[in-house]
Formats: sequence, C-alpha cells, structure tokens
Amino acid sequence: MTGIEDNFNEELRNISGPKRIFQARTEAVTVGERLLENQFQKYSIGNLEEEKREIYRYVPFTKDINEYGIHFNQSELLKETTQLFYLSSEKFKDERPKAEIYTNLLMIVFWTNLVKAYFEHVVESEVSRLKTLDLISKTYEELIADEETAELLESLTLAFAFRNLSVIAENSGIPSGNPFDYQWVARYYIKKMIEKNGNTASDYIGDTRWYDGVQKLFHRFFEKDYYFSSSMGIDGVLNIPVYLITGDEMPAFETTIKSSPRTLDDVIRETNPSNRKFLREILSVVEYSFELSVSLSNDVGIVIEKGKGDITFEMYPQTYTHSLAASYCDIVCIPEATLERIRETNPEAIERLLQTGFEGDSEGKLTLVLDHKIGRDRWVEVLKILSDISGIKKA
Repeated sequence: MTGIEDNFNEELRNISGPKRIFQARTEAVTVGERLLENQFQKYSIGNLEEEKREIYRYVPFTKDINEYGIHFNQSELLKETTQLFYLSSEKFKDERPKAEIYTNLLMIVFWTNLVKAYFEHVVESEVSRLKTLDLISKTYEELIADEETAELLESLTLAFAFRNLSVIAENSGIPSGNPFDYQWVARYYIKKMIEKNGNTASDYIGDTRWYDGVQKLFHRFFEKDYYFSSSMGIDGVLNIPVYLITGDEMPAFETTIKSSPRTLDDVIRETNPSNRKFLREILSVVEYSFELSVSLSNDVGIVIEKGKGDITFEMYPQTYTHSLAASYCDIVCIPEATLERIRETNPEAIERLLQTGFEGDSEGKLTLVLDHKIGRDRWVEVLKILSDISGIKKA
C-alpha cells in the first residue's frame, strides 16, 4: 500500500549487519512412487467414474465445534486427481516426471475443493451473524436442508472457486510461465467440475452475475433485501481447520497438508498482521546471539534452538493448532524441557512469565497468546524475559 518493499531478510540484514542471514530451507515434496503406482493400477481412463464425488465434507461450527472444519476424503481426493491426470495429459503437454505432475494436480484438486468448502463457511458465518441479530430464526443446517437451496449453494461454491482461480494457483505451488502455464490446468479442472454439475455455475461467473446469485441465495433465507459482500468468514482460508480422513489407507502425506515446506517469510505472513512486529522483534533479539539459531523444520512454526538442537522457545502462527486453549492464534511457547532448566537456574523467571500472561497447557508448556491488546510495556517485559532465559548477552 505504501509502495515500499518490506523484505524481511533485508530488514534483518540492516539490523545485524551482513554477518548472519537466517537460513530458509525449501524442499520439493512429491507424492511417493508406490502411491503413484497404486493409483495407476486401480484406475485407468476407461473405468474412472463420472458421477459426483464427495471429496470433502464441511462440518459447520454451529453444529459441532469439536468437528468443525473441512474433512477431506483421501480416497476420493486421490481418485479425482488420477482422473485429472489422464484428462489433462490429453489436453496439455508436460515433460516433467509423473510424480511431479501428479503432485501439482493433487494440490490443484485439494485447493479447488478447499476454496469451494470455504464459501460454505463464509455463508454459514453470515447466517450465524444474522441469527445473532434475530433477523432469521433457522440455523445454517436447517436452511440448506432444502434441496433447491443446496443446489444453488453448490453452484455458487463452484463459481466462487472460479473467482479465486489465482488463489488456487498460488497456493498449489504449481509452475507457471512460458513455455507451460499450469494455471490453465486449474482453470480446466474447475471447468470440468462445472460441466459435471450441469453448467448452472456458469450463470454466476462475472461480478454482476455473482452478486445476483448470492442475493438470490440469501433471499431464500429471508425476504428482506440483503446485500451480501463478505468474502471471509470467522476464519481465513489459510487457518480454517482441515482434516484428512484416510480410513484404512496409509496417509498420502507424511504430516498434514498444511505442513508444507515454508520459508521464514511464509511463517511471518501467516501471523495476524498486528502481531508480525512482535515476532520480528523477537527474531531481531535472537540475531544478537551467535549461540541461538532459528529452525523452520519443526512442524510449521519457528523454533529457537541453542547448541545442537536444544529448543529454547517456539513461535507459531495462527495456522498451527496448538491446543484448545490457544487454537488458531499467534503464540509463543516455552517447552517443558526449557522450563525444567529454568527451574534449576533461574526459578524467578517462571513467575515473571506467568505475570506477563503466559499460561500452562496440557502438554506441559507455557504459552503466551498474542493479541493486539498486549500493550508496549508488557511486550518489552516479554522480550526481556525471553532474552534472559535464552542467555542472550548484549554488548
């Protein structure tokens, strides 16, 4: 917005000089060969089903907060990807290894259906708000139980995916540019989904048609004029709960789908904008110490290590589910092993941590939930305590 490039690595270089830049390791992760062979053996272009598949199921937060989120059926997800592999190979030419192509297609299928499901979440969030204001009496589940309403919602989810084609392409990690642009494959896949659904979603593609369709949907909920313009629900598309249901099969992903390789910039970008400065200040403090190092290989957060892998403290963005006490929040954690060491060497530091807002959790960690109300004085004290327990000695 300001026209000034905010390069995080450059910022750290300005703070600490050229002596150290954080290492950001990025790895290419592809689907395993055995899984690939199994899919090609089970399905061929001649016996792939054409009927609709339940690749995901959205569980509303108003129905069951413990199960709330998007539940992916791994078997159907892989079957859809295999079909897309055969279809796209006829339409597009790609000289890369099959495993790389299949992985890109898998992420196209995943993100397309994630965005589709997310529109259901957006609608439920708005319905919940209207119900809170006593403008409607029925719940989200009751409203979409109507067959015609459910069909309209399905068409709008497909139109919503088409509107967010760039988001799908960006988060799929797919290669783009000359001589081959994989975003066209994502467009091709959404078009195939629209055709399979009877082409009704085409009626809602384009800004005017889109808002007409959304208004038509909400007029089914209540008669008064309602101008819906939100594109985000109570959660963002990057931090809505996602579950992979594998059944009796081995998981296709070693960790979770969200735990993809990421850089320091990625982790910081996934935090709440009001908290990014806080996390950057911690990392700036760490830069004063040659003993401490930053690790991005520990799940999806930033881990501050001392020596050979001894974790001093951890920081996680809101895309990481830490605990019921601090789910989908930016957090700073002091692990149990660090707490044991502090009890032996600096016991009063634990009392200071508690006074600044750290709370114990079921895993034995002390956790600080970050929010914009933390206040400058308390944040300065948190920084000082973290420096003390890390043994940072400023010159």
